Amino acid sequence: MTTCKTCKHWTAKAPKSFAAKEIFTPTDPDIYKPMQMPFEVRECKHPRMTFCERPVEPNGFGVADGSEYMAMLITAEDFGCVRYEEVV
Repeated sequence: MTTCKTCKHWTAKAPKSFAAKEIFTPTDPDIYKPMQMPFEVRECKHPRMTFCERPVEPNGFGVADGSEYMAMLITAEDFGCVRYEEVV
């Protein structure tokens, strides 16, 4: 199966918000150092993803939040989707 781990839209770009940083690289609350996690998560940056609107294609997808300010599709490395594109 094709998964996010090898998809060109699965970006390692560091998130800007503090809340998102804690999702990508959580901090151990006892020692304030990055936690060792069993798998990686990143943001999907597929260019056809819609933001706070209906998907425009039958196999489309989108993200939304209550404030219409910011939403991210965050996936783990073994997640897969029909929009997979291999890194070339």
